[in-house]
Amino acid sequence: MVVVYLLFFSAMMIAAGAASAVHRLFPAFLGLSASASSLILGAVVGAAVAASLHLVWKRLSPIWFKENSEIRFVNSFIVGLGAAVVGIVFYFGLDIAFPAVSAVRVVQGFLLIGSALVGLRIGFSFDGPIWPIGGGTGLGARSRLRTSGGKLLDTSVIIDGRIESLLSTGFVEGEILVPEFVLAELQNIADSSNSLRRRKGRRGLDILNELMRDENVLIRILTKDYPSIREVDRKLIRLAKDEGVTLVTTDFNLNRVAQVEGVPILNVNELANAVRPRFIPGEGISVEIIDRGEEINQGIGYLDDGTMVVVENGRRHIGRTIKATVKSTLQTEAGRMLFVEPAGEIPRWER
Repeated sequence: MVVVYLLFFSAMMIAAGAASAVHRLFPAFLGLSASASSLILGAVVGAAVAASLHLVWKRLSPIWFKENSEIRFVNSFIVGLGAAVVGIVFYFGLDIAFPAVSAVRVVQGFLLIGSALVGLRIGFSFDGPIWPIGGGTGLGARSRLRTSGGKLLDTSVIIDGRIESLLSTGFVEGEILVPEFVLAELQNIADSSNSLRRRKGRRGLDILNELMRDENVLIRILTKDYPSIREVDRKLIRLAKDEGVTLVTTDFNLNRVAQVEGVPILNVNELANAVRPRFIPGEGISVEIIDRGEEINQGIGYLDDGTMVVVENGRRHIGRTIKATVKSTLQTEAGRMLFVEPAGEIPRWER
């Protein structure tokens, strides 16, 4: 890389020095002829321009993959082009107003290059598109994202496992997309020293392998990545925008951020809550009591869909499946809870 920079600096110095000497842009000084002084000063200017371009490249290269970078570069090109046109107008204006001497030529060159650079910098500072893109206009175009029908899976929905059933039953349609950085996160979780995280990661990899083997599921691994973005959630949102697809997740926080960003999203937990049967007080159910509750004499069980059931006077029934009567329900962000009493028993507050 150092050799490339040295060659670049050398080429710029030689080209600028030769051009300056041929046109004798600088007058004679310090006993040197006009050609010699132009050669030396031209090489100095070439080195300065090369150093400036090198600094600009160092500033731009780390942000090439940052969010909205494509829009910023398009804005930079548009404004830079307009500023260059303005510089050309002033260039010819100086030609008309002043005689064609070396000093005027130097001013014209700096004016032309400077106006283009200033325009590029001003254009890059705009976050939203300044030109209609994709049928939209201005900043409003960012909120109207078109989806292609594909579904982008995040880590949480793969580990959750219910996406496999949704795909097999046809409730989720379209091409299934899994980014490589999500696979890397699953691998890291599967290699974790924490046994619970390790089981989750391996479960996610097993589910993904099942989806890959299912001939009815159209699944594709995306290699696109954003090295400058560290958070996987931010990468997913950016990728969903770029690909025009719907993000599928069970992550509550990612769901909220994606909604703010205007990204179409499917939350499996919200779907489960929408289709979950609503239990009516007085309705009878069967539940296996597997543990003690927080309160005295309480037992805890779970329905097949994962709903927690709190059984009053159920501690003595731990390890058994009993008939129970629904007393009330409680809906939380984490899910629905049922409060029941063993069927045929008198509630303790009535004894």
